[in-house]
Amino acid sequence: MKRLLYLLLLFIVAFQANAQENVFILVDVSKSVKQNELLNAKQLVKDILTGNPINSSAFITDGNVQPSLLRAGSKIMIMPLGERTTVMNFIPNIVDVNNQAEIISFIEQNFPITPRDNWTYISLAKARMAEIAKKKNINNYKLIFVSDNISDDFGGRPNYSTYEQQLVDGYNTQSNPVREEPGIRIKLISNNAFSVFIQKIDVSGYTPPNIGGSQSIDSISAPLKIELTTFKGGTSSKPIVHKENKITIGWFCKNAPKNAQYKIRVSPINISGEKAQTYTATGNSYNLSNLSNGKWKITVSSNSTNFNASSATTTIEINSGGSYWFLWLLLIAALGGAGYWYWKKSQDDKIKKLNSMSNNDSFSSGSTLNTNSDNSGYF
Repeated sequence: MKRLLYLLLLFIVAFQANAQENVFILVDVSKSVKQNELLNAKQLVKDILTGNPINSSAFITDGNVQPSLLRAGSKIMIMPLGERTTVMNFIPNIVDVNNQAEIISFIEQNFPITPRDNWTYISLAKARMAEIAKKKNINNYKLIFVSDNISDDFGGRPNYSTYEQQLVDGYNTQSNPVREEPGIRIKLISNNAFSVFIQKIDVSGYTPPNIGGSQSIDSISAPLKIELTTFKGGTSSKPIVHKENKITIGWFCKNAPKNAQYKIRVSPINISGEKAQTYTATGNSYNLSNLSNGKWKITVSSNSTNFNASSATTTIEINSGGSYWFLWLLLIAALGGAGYWYWKKSQDDKIKKLNSMSNNDSFSSGSTLNTNSDNSGYF
């Protein structure tokens, strides 16, 4: 009997130990995500972590979701995903939760619901999250990834700082492994691209760069700020209208290093046949030409590894008139021709009327007085 009670006690202790999990939540705050989607995801995360059923009228799942991920003593953190600066300037806030009320309260206070960034640096965010975990002596966590595209990384040649490049390059390599187990995706019915992806992450064999050293994640300097000096403040709903198909985009970045390089990205908004283009410039302006009529999103960001700067963005609408000027010329010519025709016709009608009146005049028609009367009787 004692042995049975002892085994039962061991089972209970083991269950409680397994029930205590660390949950890190990564939330996409790029402008491609809609606020109502984030609100739905926020409620979904609360339901998952408190053991409530998933709202089947809003979400569909491709696997079995564990009814409850958190128990008393579990740790939780919510981290925004977006620009480099959003990722790298995030100050970790990891707390222990002991009941449903604490879970709900933490999510309500920390889950972002306002899209604000222009890009998503997913690789950098995942590496940064692993770095945070290791700094806090956490080797395992459940990742809940909220995004409209969990593979939509910045791509290409991002303008990483040296330290950021080390973070990305050193994440999950053969000599520095991170174990990412297959996950479960929960999709929003109204937009299948938007999903909540859940997977287990094991960073016990991972060592981030300079951990505990002088360049720790809490001491990264704030970025410089790029500000537009032309076409500033345009949005997709209220773009800045421009009447020509060429513009000069200008910007300013206080305290930027000499000969700093910038990246100018020009992206069409629902313009058929047009693709996004990226240019580089040294200085504070760049000329763009041959822009088709329609809306264009313009982003200016740092393209140098020697300085960290936030991006500036605007939206313009090109309305050059295109070939309509020729139609206007035709219309003016047509109106001018019609006016001349009407004037000429009026003149011709007046001349005909005068000629008609002249023909009815007895003096002018050739009639004469009778001079042949016989007057001989007077003599």
